[in-house]
Amino acid sequence: MIYVVVAIGVVLVVLVLAPFFTGAGGLLAAGASINSPSRLAAIKTAVLKRYLEDEAAARRGDLSKLGWEKRKEFLGHRYVDAARRLDYLNHLAAAQTSANGGAG
Repeated sequence: MIYVVVAIGVVLVVLVLAPFFTGAGGLLAAGASINSPSRLAAIKTAVLKRYLEDEAAARRGDLSKLGWEKRKEFLGHRYVDAARRLDYLNHLAAAQTSANGGAG
């Protein structure tokens, strides 16, 4: 009886975790990963624009103080994340260019 319960538990765990491993290439895929410098730059611009719009809404009183604080934190994190990814991709591209240039 205990073997049946353990087997059912294992099957359930496999079913729950399967979508993470059946992504592109069969690897654990980061679904929200954006690796395009142009898209990351566009995200940074859009987040900054939204931040300014929400700040203006908070000043007008259309957005509560708590709502603005949460929104400000969320948008700040999104902007920093996009900026870090963009910096990493730019650094990676520069390193590959210098590695290829030095070998040629």
